[in-house]
Amino acid sequence: MNKELHMLSEHLSLAKKPLANPASFEEFSQYEHYTITPIDHDYPGKTPVLWNTLYKKCNIHAVMAMVVGNPADVHDIIASLRRDPKYMGGGSGSGFKELVLNELDDTTPLAKAIGAVNVIKRESDGRLIGDNTDGAGYVESLAQTMRSQGRELKGSRILILGAGGTGRAIAFTLADRGASLVILNRTKSKAVELSQSVNAHFGKIAAIGGGRELIPEYLPSSDALVSVIDDATSPLDEYSTLGTMDLPVTTDSLEKNRISAAELLKTARPSFIVSDIRLRSSETPMLQQAREMGFTTLDGVPMVINQGIVAFWWLYGDHLTKQGVTKEDIAKIIQEII
Repeated sequence: MNKELHMLSEHLSLAKKPLANPASFEEFSQYEHYTITPIDHDYPGKTPVLWNTLYKKCNIHAVMAMVVGNPADVHDIIASLRRDPKYMGGGSGSGFKELVLNELDDTTPLAKAIGAVNVIKRESDGRLIGDNTDGAGYVESLAQTMRSQGRELKGSRILILGAGGTGRAIAFTLADRGASLVILNRTKSKAVELSQSVNAHFGKIAAIGGGRELIPEYLPSSDALVSVIDDATSPLDEYSTLGTMDLPVTTDSLEKNRISAAELLKTARPSFIVSDIRLRSSETPMLQQAREMGFTTLDGVPMVINQGIVAFWWLYGDHLTKQGVTKEDIAKIIQEII
């Protein structure tokens, strides 16, 4: 293990929940280069199994790892990675997407507008460039689901719950695809700020923002709902993000959450799509309830698949093209993995 990886191991630990994640930093020495995705808590992310399988299939001598660290250490983490010539980029996950922006040499215009980065590429001159594929990954999965119902994303109204880094990416991409947005958040000011940022970027009123108390007003006229709230360390994670979420979490508060969410879903259109980006070991409470009530549901797995295709091709597309590998080939491999 080289000096930079040793320094990283002082700030980071290898995530244990993702499938195919390396078991130790010593394994990195077996490869020509590596890619890393720092996250603020351990969760069963799909990135390692997707990328490490792609590496083997495409004869790329590399390894991908998800690593858990404190976002407050982002400067030291990126500085250590920058010094290591074996580091080729990768991503930034939960807790790091917004903070990493200021540690990079440049970002794509979309990532800059969103204010968050989820994929990092090391250029041949050593510069670290950030992009954001979360929005593209999710929006394509929603568009596919709507097409299966005979509907189009363009012109639809999407209700977004949450206004964090992933929510920003999804909001900008939805607006770019012609959807109108209602963004609601526990902290109203964050939803309002995001809606204003979207409107300023596109030069039109594409989004409105407000507090969660407006859910009953906007849900009945919405075509789909996406919850972008993702914090496995929060006690609120036990709730359906659609219903009332009181603290502390008790048997009574969970029942209140379930009942209030059900009452809201009863006001939705039959074709209403209920989506939750959280990746958990089992179906989230909101998706389970919506499915049981007969609604079409969409979890975060297709988002990971779609954004993984875009991100992997951004890093390795030039190399793979020379080998005769196409983007469609990458998509087919990822679909087989999942």
